[in-house]
Amino acid sequence: MAIRVVRSVDGVVQESLCRSCRYASIQTGYSVKEEEIRCCYLREVRLVTFPVKTCTDYLSKETPTVYELEKIAFIIDLNKFVESKIEGFSSAVLTGKAESDDE
Repeated sequence: MAIRVVRSVDGVVQESLCRSCRYASIQTGYSVKEEEIRCCYLREVRLVTFPVKTCTDYLSKETPTVYELEKIAFIIDLNKFVESKIEGFSSAVLTGKAESDDE
């Protein structure tokens, strides 16, 4: 019985990392092959002609940026906690109050 070895030239087709990147600009047409991906990192637009596996400039769309986190953050006024005796906050709050009283 003969053993036949079949080697494939094509690799495993996986989705490009660009699909979930904030810097990607993706245009798709009506056909499967009609797709154009551009990388807009630092305003330098580059055409991406192959599926990307790893990228040093990658920033996920799913993870919020620091700016987005700052927009939704709560602002806590520490001066309200000066009168209360909460462990761990007293020295930090008193230092902040002393600086604001001197002004």
